[in-house]
Amino acid sequence: MRAFVGDPFLARRAARAALEEACAQAGVASDAVVRLGEGATAAEVADALGQGGLFGPSIVWFDLDEAFVGAGHTAARNAALNALEGSGEALVVALDAAATPARQKRWRALGELVALPTPRFAGLTRWVAQELQAAGVAVKGDVAGALADAFGDDLPGAAGEVAKLALLAEEVTPERALEIAHRPATRSAFDVVDALAAGDAGRALTLVRDLLDQGEAPIRVHAALAWHVDLVARCTALALRDPRVAKDEAARTLGTSPYPTGRALEVARRLDEPTLAAAVRATVEADVAMKTGRDPEWALESCVLDLVRALGAQRGPGARGRTGVPR
Repeated sequence: MRAFVGDPFLARRAARAALEEACAQAGVASDAVVRLGEGATAAEVADALGQGGLFGPSIVWFDLDEAFVGAGHTAARNAALNALEGSGEALVVALDAAATPARQKRWRALGELVALPTPRFAGLTRWVAQELQAAGVAVKGDVAGALADAFGDDLPGAAGEVAKLALLAEEVTPERALEIAHRPATRSAFDVVDALAAGDAGRALTLVRDLLDQGEAPIRVHAALAWHVDLVARCTALALRDPRVAKDEAARTLGTSPYPTGRALEVARRLDEPTLAAAVRATVEADVAMKTGRDPEWALESCVLDLVRALGAQRGPGARGRTGVPR
């Protein structure tokens, strides 16, 4: 018996692969599998376990995530687990992604527990890198970091993107990966930050307007922008302590991916803490404005102008650039 718990996507994918492996080893077709899902009872579990015959033991797929949706199923679930204790020679593949520590302990007692937690921070980048390698995608540069930054905890989306890249049969760069992924808000957030740091309000506003015209919600664009501003602020603190800090070291310290961290460091090295404090304050004020009934597009564009003013102060009166901000 093998039970899969943890991240819903990873656990389900691994459980299905284990089921296919069990069928292949037993030499049976997938339609011979006894499937237990919605509404499964302890009696049905016991019946499924006993359906083996002359051609070998039964193969049972038990989807507890489907069988016990929502609250109020504790007694029925425990009864089903009790029935599994009599599995005998049956080959059972169980999916219980949301298993509590107590249930995980129970699964260990019944057989093999495969725990697949959701990867976070640097672990997410490593997971994407493993997906790229397994799919045979040829990469140049930190493609894994770029995709981890773009998709975050959307693991099905990231896995789907890797599958898409595998079909290209070409060497993929971070820029190419993001172009194909078509995640405009995340992809363009650093472009906006770069324009802001250069004092180019016109380009920053144009990029923001392009995102809105593509159908991105203002609050999503702001969230992506605020995340990158926050990353730049944290990189600024690191760079002030150690001007020679490298992106990989910064990424380990901050628990972020190397790709966005490297870009943030490029901006951070030109800024100081008071400047970044003003920039962070501008993003916070815009967030409050959006959540208290003010026009979200107006709040977003005002945030961009406030950021230009904040970052422009760092450039000094003699700095060159195109702020385009009314005085």
